[in-house]
Amino acid sequence: MTHPQKSLDQLVSQTSDLPSMPAAVLAVMRETASATSNARTVAMHLSQDQALAARVLRLANSAYYGLSRQVSDVNEAVVLLGMRAVRNLALVASSYPWMSKPIPGYGLGPREMWKHSFAVAVCGKIVANRTRAGDPETAFTAGLLHNLGKCVLGVWLEGHEEAIGNVALPGVPFFEVERIVTGFDHSQVGAHLADRWNLPESLVAAIQYHHEPDSAAVSQSIVDCVHLADSIVLSMGIGLGHDGLSYPLSSNALQRLGVGHEEFEGLIEACSEERIHFDDPFGESDEGASRAA
Repeated sequence: MTHPQKSLDQLVSQTSDLPSMPAAVLAVMRETASATSNARTVAMHLSQDQALAARVLRLANSAYYGLSRQVSDVNEAVVLLGMRAVRNLALVASSYPWMSKPIPGYGLGPREMWKHSFAVAVCGKIVANRTRAGDPETAFTAGLLHNLGKCVLGVWLEGHEEAIGNVALPGVPFFEVERIVTGFDHSQVGAHLADRWNLPESLVAAIQYHHEPDSAAVSQSIVDCVHLADSIVLSMGIGLGHDGLSYPLSSNALQRLGVGHEEFEGLIEACSEERIHFDDPFGESDEGASRAA
């Protein structure tokens, strides 16, 4: 394995068009992670970014959430959906612009990264619900952000197709290929960026260990939920890219989640039933979804 020519901080700092989160979203995430958080404060943070608040309301009123009545303001959305659900709406709205861009370094076309990430978020929530192994809304958040590092590392993989081809051998997980070519893998890079954003430890761990859940020292249940959800979504052929199915599924993670053969089949079926939302989760065309984001 080659040694990185850049430190992880240098690599992230020198990446052009680096993903970013609006200050209001980061404030909402900090607030919802606090033991003293309340709906009024969450709504106040969102209301400080009027464009973001409008997008959150648009998504809250979409077919995906299926509310019995229209939500007219952020306070009402927080009361009806809950603080963490609204936090996730804010994340979805704010991450769409950079997740929907093509990432040639990973062979991902427009919106393919987005489709995969949203699918893992939805499936992660299903896994957490059915296994009762972790908070479903946290699993959703972690699933949405699990491949954050690809938006950074993809830039550094471009132009290295020959080197990738030389080391991308059958049975070799793609994160090993990333480490050989760039010195790091997308999980390490994503966790570093999430840490720079001061995201909660549970999210940083899920991002860093979603391909190697047995290595996680904290938030094991959320890491396992995202790991399994990611495997299910890849098996469905959503957002494969160059790395595709090159990541092994941890039998230890399945055991920790209490998922046997029958439960695994049930999870695949439950996730498949939600597939209608993956390509167009809010019932809009690509153009409409882009406007919503």
